Amino acid sequence: MKMKTKYLLRTMVGAVILTLLASGCTKDEPAPTFEEFSFDAEEVLAKLPDGLKNSSDEYAQQCVGFIESAVDMSSFMDNMTPPDNAQQTDKKGSSGTWSWTWSYGGQSYTFYWTYDEDNTKRYWTMEIQFGDGPRYDYIEAWEMKDGSQGQLTYNFNWVYIYDGTEDYEDLYWTYTWRAESDGTYYLDWYYDSSETGYQYFMHYDIVINPDGSGSIDYYSADVLFYHMEWDAAGNGSWAYYLGDYTMTGAWTAG
Repeated sequence: MKMKTKYLLRTMVGAVILTLLASGCTKDEPAPTFEEFSFDAEEVLAKLPDGLKNSSDEYAQQCVGFIESAVDMSSFMDNMTPPDNAQQTDKKGSSGTWSWTWSYGGQSYTFYWTYDEDNTKRYWTMEIQFGDGPRYDYIEAWEMKDGSQGQLTYNFNWVYIYDGTEDYEDLYWTYTWRAESDGTYYLDWYYDSSETGYQYFMHYDIVINPDGSGSIDYYSADVLFYHMEWDAAGNGSWAYYLGDYTMTGAWTAG
């Protein structure tokens, strides 16, 4: 699946919309009461050994860069919090729903944001409505209250909703993570494909062990493209799979 220019332009438009939405608010309602999403990419990166992060080897640097990309939710994480001018439309126990509308160039978007929790989990959902059209998924997330695991899905295809195209489909980035009781950390990132020949455009599987050692597998079009692993000191090895050809190598901790 190729990233078309049309999609990139609309992604930039979407980013501008949400940036202005967050910065152009005036406070006229009581602050919403909810818990914020606690996932912290820096905490994940801190689990990696210094020897890996400080290595000058290009493949060690690629390894760290791949992990940074896999845990980076910065393009939409700020939207996990309603702006100050959001209107609370429903409140029942721990559950609350807020909505707000943003208009630009004669067009309007309405955002619906819901927070809920039970004894063990917290839940967040966000939907987008263009004009008077139907609502579409934007973000849905949950995490355990102790922070041990969670999942977030982001509908990156929402930028197409104002087209009203009949063949529109929701396409997601899905992040799933969990920390085992022994300290082993797992994180997966799945990037949906609109193609019929494969399910995911790409996905990452990352494992970080209690001593800092770990591995990362990257799949392109559902096929393993590279595997990297490292020890507790940061020494590591890599393998790229290019059809019938395999490239391999190793690096030394820095």
